[in-house]
Amino acid sequence: MNTEFPDLTKRLLAASGAALIGLAALTACSAEEGDGGSDTDTTTEADAAEEGGEEEAAATGDGTSPDAPLAAGSAVEITDWTITGTVELEATDAVLGANEFNEAPADGNQFSLVTLEGTYSGTEAGSLWLDATFGIWADGTFYDSVDCLNTVENDLMDTADVSSGSVASGAACVEVPTGAETYLLYVEDLWALDGTQYFVEIA
Repeated sequence: MNTEFPDLTKRLLAASGAALIGLAALTACSAEEGDGGSDTDTTTEADAAEEGGEEEAAATGDGTSPDAPLAAGSAVEITDWTITGTVELEATDAVLGANEFNEAPADGNQFSLVTLEGTYSGTEAGSLWLDATFGIWADGTFYDSVDCLNTVENDLMDTADVSSGSVASGAACVEVPTGAETYLLYVEDLWALDGTQYFVEIA
């Protein structure tokens, strides 16, 4: 037996069906938009992280040029040594106070104090002050520690030789011009044939 529905009932059923179909379509669209937003957010975060890494890399370099120095406190590798250095740029009073026979810097110059710490990895005894050449680079000119003949506290020349795995540390004075625009610590392997120098920012 066929049951005839009034027109009003048929319209209500049709409207209900259309509403359900529309709701399902809206739900699917919302899900797609949600997924698209998540992908966009992830991409944006990845781009920001990449840009941050590039900015950090641009701020410091590999240390082999004054134009791309290592960050302050960075360690450098030279032959059998891993070396870190700190610099007290204005140390004239400290240097002159270390020994009554120390001579004052020339007019327009000042004494800086460089302290090196090195961990030795060689097979025979090693001497930090013999193996490393170091000083301060100021506005394009090298100022070597060997040019300052004054003695200082914990003088690097007085440090004993060390065996593999041991640490040696000491200080030396460097005479530099006052008021330079840029100062960098530089370290060089005395025995290296390639002449590689490392430049490190001064904190």
